[in-house]
Amino acid sequence: MTTTALPAVPALERPALALRGAFAGTGDLLRLALRRDRVLLPVQLVVCALLFVSTLSSVSELYGTQEQRDTIQGTLVANPAFLVLLGPYENTGSVASTVSWRVGIFMITVFGVLAVMAVVRHTRKEEQLGRLELVRAARVGSLAPLVTGLAVGAIFAVASGVLTAAVVWSQGPSAGAVALGAQVLGVGLAASGIAAVTAQVASSSRGANSLGVWIVIGGYLLRGGADVDPDALGWLHWVTPVGWAQQIDPYGANDYLPFLLCVALFVVGGLAAGWLTLHRDLGAGLIAERRGPAHSTSLTSTSALVARLTRSSFVIWAVSVGVYMFFVGYLMATAGTMVTENEQFAQYVTAMGVQGSDIAAGFAALIMSWTAYAGAGYGVTVVQDIRTEEALGRTEATLATRVSRTRYLAAWLTGAIGGAVLLLGLAGLALGAGNALSSGTSWGDSIADGLGAAVVHVPAVLVVIGLTSALFGWFPRLVGLGWAVIAASFLVTLLGSLLDLPDAVTDLSPFAHAPAVPAVAWSDVDWAPLGWLLLIAAAFLALALAGFRRRDVPVV
Repeated sequence: MTTTALPAVPALERPALALRGAFAGTGDLLRLALRRDRVLLPVQLVVCALLFVSTLSSVSELYGTQEQRDTIQGTLVANPAFLVLLGPYENTGSVASTVSWRVGIFMITVFGVLAVMAVVRHTRKEEQLGRLELVRAARVGSLAPLVTGLAVGAIFAVASGVLTAAVVWSQGPSAGAVALGAQVLGVGLAASGIAAVTAQVASSSRGANSLGVWIVIGGYLLRGGADVDPDALGWLHWVTPVGWAQQIDPYGANDYLPFLLCVALFVVGGLAAGWLTLHRDLGAGLIAERRGPAHSTSLTSTSALVARLTRSSFVIWAVSVGVYMFFVGYLMATAGTMVTENEQFAQYVTAMGVQGSDIAAGFAALIMSWTAYAGAGYGVTVVQDIRTEEALGRTEATLATRVSRTRYLAAWLTGAIGGAVLLLGLAGLALGAGNALSSGTSWGDSIADGLGAAVVHVPAVLVVIGLTSALFGWFPRLVGLGWAVIAASFLVTLLGSLLDLPDAVTDLSPFAHAPAVPAVAWSDVDWAPLGWLLLIAAAFLALALAGFRRRDVPVV
């Protein structure tokens, strides 16, 4: 028997071969990732694009002339709260430039958050669930999953930028539309680079998402501080990708140097994440999960465990919603003045559903109706966490103890419902506190109005959580459809007045049945729709418990 020696690989060529092998299987993983996101990513893009379309339609109608745009510049943007939320309104030359100011900074932050979640979903989450270990057992290189996640984030960023530019293309100079698209693209790329690093730092998808989202939202707030006091704090524009994107100045300077900074952050973040991937153990993060004590005096029940697992996520949602609603409350004091001094603004808020003699109360009701979607979103997130716990095998381990299925799921659903209701309550408190500080009205009345505006949306939020829970109980693979319910409800509400949809269509959204408290007096509230919503939510929750008691655990 003879043996054939394999040709020796020169030492200098081995690193190059190893590096090429690290990317093996990237194409297959990317096709798989895009197939898995074939519904989620398009829905996110369409919802965000329709928000631009809706704003464009209303701005075109109300601020179509230069005189009208000059009026809004003189009456709406002197308030510091407006500067924090929207930034300065300096380019009044077109409808598109007004749309860029009205929703631009806020929406590029939203796109950044979605990009973070997309990257983490295909990197750290796959690793946490144990699927990446199985994938890597095949002919898949060590860097292929990371490159796949970055590619998904980059594709989402490019699609977001192109879609945004296309929406406003016909309403202003084309150079400004391209610059606006570059804003969205730049923040999406920068957020993807940030998420690639946080996926290496944190040892769980929840931690990676939390860290990445905090960085993006923190940049939005730092940019707001720079806009309020540009002389003393203007340098804050240059410490965050959101600030860099604002410096592009669509329909003004159209400066693309800040865009290059965003691209550089994407590249640097990807390289740093790649180096970290090659120098850590699979499944581990730079920040190791702390081992809890052998005996705990606080984790004495399933409910306590749920609270411990969801507290970091709740803090992020609460801080984000609370800060936003505080500034909205601070603006309420000027709502009446803006209406009396600006006829176009009066038409704008009326077209958006604000009614009643007290325009400030109507403004509060309108903004709180949007915040209700955040409460529902938090509840859906917690229900998805139940699915994650089951996929990781921890549900099965818990049920092997003296914890029954009913008790286990009830604890999680209580956490989802309680967290969502508490989130709405905090939003109402922040709204009332901001209004009391700016207007000098009674703290008791302001807080009561804020809480009242929040409470009436609780039944609609419970319906969404209940429906998502029922999907988990019977068809756990479809639990992600909870986000589709929120998106569909938002679109029906958003397009209802714009397209003059029939009541039979708009009534499909549970959020359409909440009264506009505090613009509507409690004595005039129709309680029947709210009662029906509560009954529907209870039925969904009962279905969830029944399904979970009957199906196999886990369902992979």
